[in-house]
Amino acid sequence: MSTVGRKVAAVAATGVLLGVLAACGSGGSKTSHDTAKGSASPAAGATAGAATTAPASPGASQAGAGGQAAAGGATSAASGAAAGTSGSPAPGTPGTPAQGVGAGAAGGGAAQPAGADSDTLLLDDKLLLQLMPDQKAMTGWEEEKRRVDTADHATTCTGAGSCSGKPLSGSARFSSGEVTARFGIDTLPSKAAAKDKLAEAYAGYADGSKYHAVELAALGSESRAFQGDLAGRDGVAIVLRSGTVVATVTTEGGPVDPAATRRLAALLVQRVEQAQAGRTPDAALGTA
Repeated sequence: MSTVGRKVAAVAATGVLLGVLAACGSGGSKTSHDTAKGSASPAAGATAGAATTAPASPGASQAGAGGQAAAGGATSAASGAAAGTSGSPAPGTPGTPAQGVGAGAAGGGAAQPAGADSDTLLLDDKLLLQLMPDQKAMTGWEEEKRRVDTADHATTCTGAGSCSGKPLSGSARFSSGEVTARFGIDTLPSKAAAKDKLAEAYAGYADGSKYHAVELAALGSESRAFQGDLAGRDGVAIVLRSGTVVATVTTEGGPVDPAATRRLAALLVQRVEQAQAGRTPDAALGTA
């Protein structure tokens, strides 16, 4: 081969070698790019999902430096999301916002449906006069007495001297033939105080030699019924609590009739629940 031919052959061989090397370099770059893209996408998704619950980790901030750093940051962020961010209590633990709302509703006196052991306070003498049954509510009975005092009975509440804002005691008495019906009501400043007052009222009928329990369907938040000596005559007493109100309804004289006494107590409970619901108490016999 001539000198010119050898030079031509060498140039051609060099061109082929460069083409092969270029092709290899292009394929390697494409593979490396695809690998980086495939590893970075899930890492970015995991980091974005974790961003709402955990701060970005140092590993995640270096995602641009390489696929391995991005994957490491994503794993750290995902772990933080699964475990919960430090300082953010899991649902149901003390101090969570959900419990805070519930506690506020309970403590703030949110409106409750009647009959739901209401926290509503009825510390108003005019309202107490309204919720006690009157002549209109007690069809067939004659009203003999109606009175509202402070709980210690030191002050009789009248139009001239309001007793609003204080625990109160109200009483009303009716008669029908030989039978006398009495309503005694105490309005307390809390349900806890009402429960204490109820226990005190129950204790007044604890003497087994004078009273025995009567099985009657419950009324209000809780109640008990007794039969025995009332004002020197055989009678029935129903002691009950409706939220923050405690009451005793009794009948004596004539034939002993626990069911009839319960109807009177049910009337009172309905009027109390109307007042607790912010309505004018107007329940009457026949509708209670």
